[in-house]
Amino acid sequence: MKWVIELGLSAMVVGLVFYVVSAAAPAPAYIAAEREVTANAYFILLRLTADPHFMSALERAVCQNDTKAVAAMLNATIPVRYYYNFTVYLDDERPPSCLACAKWSQRLATASRPRGLPQSGASVAAVSALLSDGTRVRLTLSLDRP
Repeated sequence: MKWVIELGLSAMVVGLVFYVVSAAAPAPAYIAAEREVTANAYFILLRLTADPHFMSALERAVCQNDTKAVAAMLNATIPVRYYYNFTVYLDDERPPSCLACAKWSQRLATASRPRGLPQSGASVAAVSALLSDGTRVRLTLSLDRP
């Protein structure tokens, strides 16, 4: 008789564990929304890297440490419903000619909306691009909904 009670309690514990695990898993709608945001981030980055005006503004921002033009272009391109953090890292052993002392993976420029927003771990897109002097940089764009 004791084993029947133990078996019943074990079944209840296993059922409780399955209930907790299934309740903690994210909903499929949330996963689909995050995939959409990540796809938008990649689409925006690829479109911007193909724009010569943006790349020249980015190079000026890296060399002059002034990201106002880049932030204005990002604000015009990225829909208002998103917060963003855009960061440029050196992705090459050879730094740009204007920053001779820069080291590999050093952050060269950053812009965000709202100002000072840290880069989140979700919905981050990263692509490599070449500046006009041949320096390879890694562009990361983190999108988030308010």
